[in-house]
Amino acid sequence: MKKALIYTILIGGLVAGCKPDRDDEFQLPEAPASPEFSIEMVNGDSNRFVVKDLTSGAFQRLWDIPGGTPAQSAKAIDTILFSNKGTYTVTLFASKDNGSGSPSASKTVTVVKDAPVSCNTKYALLTNDCSPAGKCWTMSREAGALKVGPSYDDFSWFTATENGLQNEQYDDGFCFTFDGLVFENRANGAAVNPWNGYQAEAYNPPPGTFVYLVGTGPLGRDQLILPDDQFMGVWDCDNLLDIVKLTETELIVRGRQRAQNGTPLAQGWFELKFIPQ
Repeated sequence: MKKALIYTILIGGLVAGCKPDRDDEFQLPEAPASPEFSIEMVNGDSNRFVVKDLTSGAFQRLWDIPGGTPAQSAKAIDTILFSNKGTYTVTLFASKDNGSGSPSASKTVTVVKDAPVSCNTKYALLTNDCSPAGKCWTMSREAGALKVGPSYDDFSWFTATENGLQNEQYDDGFCFTFDGLVFENRANGAAVNPWNGYQAEAYNPPPGTFVYLVGTGPLGRDQLILPDDQFMGVWDCDNLLDIVKLTETELIVRGRQRAQNGTPLAQGWFELKFIPQ
């Protein structure tokens, strides 16, 4: 009986002595507040809106904008195009730097009319004079047609030699049709996958729509926005492209390198040269 009593006292003392210390050390973080953002129409353009993240303490953000172009973004400030009239919901998810969660906030915008589109010189160059047949571009085989580097003007990582890419990259056609602003990646059934050892894999995406933006890029360059899941030239190039040069015989663009999930990387830029197919 004495031994049992001693064991009971010891065990009870140990439990009683440990419990308060563990309670003091563990505290749940406060519930995160909803993110804050603004959304304003661009002056003189009822189809374009600027979204701006006003959240403090966030370390990662994601805009979700169904029906907009781009449909998702990670930028603190971005310009969104709504091509068709209607009411749209804009949602901002903001992960907190204290690890307490990813709250969201939403707002709606109403677009009163469809975006006007008329054939002009730039559309004509891109789409074969805005003809119903459209125009297809393919990777140039000349040296330097593909360049990669860490930043927008630095392509020191890699420069392709003449005919230095794989055949599956040279037989792809990237086609633009003015009627409906249709983009089609005619990959002939296969594309080179940079996330699987640059192996050619089955790839046959459906046509989608593209957007041509005038003067919105760095140095006032025009920009092309391709469908979210598509690309020009190389699979790991982002679908937002800055147009460096556009003539009847040349299309040179720059785009960020992106991860397999579609997110642009902090470092890595492509410059790609295309010629009519």
